[in-house]
Amino acid sequence: MGAMLLQNLTAFGSPIDPSAALDHVDPKIKKELADVALNAAKSKGATYADIRIGRYLNQFVATREKRVQGVTNTESYGIGIRVLANGCWGFAATNNVTKDGIAKAAEQAVAVAKANSKIQGEPVQLAPQKGFGEVSWKTPIELNSFEVPVKEKVDLLLNVNDIAMQNGASFVNSVIFAVNEQKFFASTDGSYIDQDVHRIYPSFNVTRIDRASGKFQTRNSLSSPMGMGYEYMHARPEDKVAGIVTRYKGRYDMLEDVKFAAQNAAEKVKAKSVEPGKYDLVLDPSHLWLTIHESVGHPTELDRVLGYEAGIQRNLLFLKFYSLPLTTRYRGGDIGVRDPVIIRHD
Repeated sequence: MGAMLLQNLTAFGSPIDPSAALDHVDPKIKKELADVALNAAKSKGATYADIRIGRYLNQFVATREKRVQGVTNTESYGIGIRVLANGCWGFAATNNVTKDGIAKAAEQAVAVAKANSKIQGEPVQLAPQKGFGEVSWKTPIELNSFEVPVKEKVDLLLNVNDIAMQNGASFVNSVIFAVNEQKFFASTDGSYIDQDVHRIYPSFNVTRIDRASGKFQTRNSLSSPMGMGYEYMHARPEDKVAGIVTRYKGRYDMLEDVKFAAQNAAEKVKAKSVEPGKYDLVLDPSHLWLTIHESVGHPTELDRVLGYEAGIQRNLLFLKFYSLPLTTRYRGGDIGVRDPVIIRHD
């Protein structure tokens, strides 16, 4: 798993030095760049425009048994501009984050909108929306994952692997994946929204092989991708949920989890196969969330509800069956105040 992700991680952006991830673009500079785009779009005939400036940082540390498979740090930095001109949408993007580059992208977006309008059946009309002014939001982290030395992460993962092998694992790989999304949204409605979003996802996979029979079993980590900083890796007793296996809430004990994982994998190798028959199925909460996500979340996305997607007929049948009460609201920031979002009444 780790090796495959390392091979593909450069698709997330360009390689950078780990220290470069600690640099931040001043929101005042982003506002100046945004105004260049908005003014350029309006000067070319746009009746509405918004811009998203995104800087996406990823760090991936991967190990297997006693060796480090790799450490990758990437950055993707660019802007996307969306406009309404002649009653039609136009879009353009660039990684040339300069005033000239942004102005050209804005002009290109307007040109695309005007070209699209020649085959537009009905002009787009937006609902009135007041701007939010200059606002910001940050993930409430205690410790920035990108500030933690790579060596500390490597030492932790190799310790994880060592514990797995001591408890009977045949193979083990472990990773720490950290993300920082620095996003800025601005629109001609008067919104300037700056966001600093952090996520972290530690994980491992333990394999136990029965050499005599050739059978093998695996057990993955019980961690979750979290909207947190590196404090997620600092285990606390109050964040452990006891049960058949120990689960984790706001903090994760990777060393404890991998010990149990190696033991569980060994138990699975010796476990009797399930016999055919009728059984009551108890879904783990995390699996139930996924079931709801796929069965309710996707079919109630607005593009499907409004008929903008090819699979709409199948999803309409689902909606009719369940008769879900729906409403719409608007949100700013990542997707902008003009984008309606379906929410469900509980």
